[in-house]
Amino acid sequence: MVANSDIVQSGSLNGNVVELLPKQLYFASFKAPPHKADPHVRYIDLDNRVHYEPFYGDFGPLNLSVLYRFTRYLHGLVEAQRKRKIVVYTDDDDRNRVNGAYIMGSYLIIYQGVSADAAYLRLETAQPPKFIGFRDAALGEPTYLLHLHDVLRAVEKAINLKWFDITSFDAEEYELYERVENGDMNWIIPGKILSFCGPHNESRVEDGYPYHSPETYFDYFRATNVTTIVRLNMRMYDAKKFTDAGFDHVDLFFIDGSTPSEKIVENFIRVVDNSKGAVAVHCKAGLGRTGTLIACWMMKEFGLNAAECMAWLRICRPGSVIGPQQDYLVAMQKFCWSMSQNNVVQKARRHNATDVAAKKSLGKLASKVDEISLSHPMRPTTLGENVVPRPRPNILPLRGRSKKSLDKNGNASTPTQELNSETAIDSQGRSQGDRLLAMKARSQHAPHVSSPSVHTAHLPTLSNGNILHDPSVYMNGRHSGSNRHNNTPSPFPLAQRTSAAIGLLAVSPRFSSPTTPIKPLSTPGSASSTSSRSRGIARNLASTLTPAPRLPLNGFRTRTLTGLFDTTTTPTFSSVFHRF
Repeated sequence: MVANSDIVQSGSLNGNVVELLPKQLYFASFKAPPHKADPHVRYIDLDNRVHYEPFYGDFGPLNLSVLYRFTRYLHGLVEAQRKRKIVVYTDDDDRNRVNGAYIMGSYLIIYQGVSADAAYLRLETAQPPKFIGFRDAALGEPTYLLHLHDVLRAVEKAINLKWFDITSFDAEEYELYERVENGDMNWIIPGKILSFCGPHNESRVEDGYPYHSPETYFDYFRATNVTTIVRLNMRMYDAKKFTDAGFDHVDLFFIDGSTPSEKIVENFIRVVDNSKGAVAVHCKAGLGRTGTLIACWMMKEFGLNAAECMAWLRICRPGSVIGPQQDYLVAMQKFCWSMSQNNVVQKARRHNATDVAAKKSLGKLASKVDEISLSHPMRPTTLGENVVPRPRPNILPLRGRSKKSLDKNGNASTPTQELNSETAIDSQGRSQGDRLLAMKARSQHAPHVSSPSVHTAHLPTLSNGNILHDPSVYMNGRHSGSNRHNNTPSPFPLAQRTSAAIGLLAVSPRFSSPTTPIKPLSTPGSASSTSSRSRGIARNLASTLTPAPRLPLNGFRTRTLTGLFDTTTTPTFSSVFHRF
């Protein structure tokens, strides 16, 4: 912590100012914007330069493209303005504050070689107030919160495992292919695991949302050595389309919003281990079920814990792992770690009568000790560093569920809009995946409105000590910041040229991920830095779609650091994880 009269604004500081680089880089939170007249101090308002678009009550962490773009921008400032103090600050909204801490801690890890533990210890001095935990993209109250420390560890391990390289990461490609109209897909582990939205038998646009046929993905999958497709949802397309094209295809169905059985986990791990190339995994939205099984393989293959897996999944593909799937992954840690010997799936030990009797005896003994209590059957028991998994049903029960409340597919339905479980079908016949896809399409066309600030002084905490945010401020839709976008229709959703962006340089350009078509399709004779392979793949993805409305151009593309540090044109980055 640093007490500096040049930085601390009397009466406006929220928490403490943190010195991240000696006498140069600081992080702070202010109740009111700081005075910026001092020429020796450069203030960076992070809230106006990064943006996260929630599904429901989720608010971060900011996605990989935003992380890359802002840290790269910040590092250029640090290198170019060594004689000025740089203060990156947020307002006192706890969601913005923890996202700012995540970005600044990641900067230390990526560019300064600081460990995740050391970065967190520096940021910790900004407390109180305590950093709140990140929540999932589910409806209702969160049951699990992701700690800032876990997110920083995920970034560190991704760098160490070569999943993320700041010198070679292609933010434009990331932003292109995560858009719904371009395939709605993200690499979780480059060259090995890709997560994407479930295809349909035919390409079409329905209720403003574009659906893709298997053929749409052929060129991209071949170009990136994807050899195996794993489907986790109901059959929405003929798998023969993939197999006839030379791909392997595997079905491992389990109900939308639920958790997989041990057998499904074992089969999935075996499929990934035996695949000749990369594996593309999808469910309906490519978020909950997809992220859950990918996390199981990550724990088995690399020894990460559940929180680190969830953090990296959400950085790569926001919204991944939802509701009870979070606690399920924590409970499955030991099971997945046990399968890592020599890359061979080890069958879980089958419990015999002796095991059951021993467990009953242990339970009776534990119940007699005041300091020891048996955990909820749906939660793991933590003993120091060891996590003992509890048996979990494959399909989570619904409270107040009637035997007659099943749809034609055998999924539970609810007569009200209030859903009691992530597996529930709402009154419109939509499962969790359907609702998330609808949110993506709706948020594409809805104007962004501001949401109330949230402060830790008014928030409860969960049993693990993480502070709970207030989900009620989000329940009316996917709110963003104060920026508003006026959607203008165009028959060419990806054909906006760099020249049009250059004209906006004088009016505070805005980087946007993925709402701005950063990587437009080339027209004959136009100059483009996009590779011919990527252009061809993009054309194939776009060729099957009916032209859709485009978003306005609210940003520009810059490949070099030159020009990014003009104080009159500071870029803004947006982590918006709708794809359309």
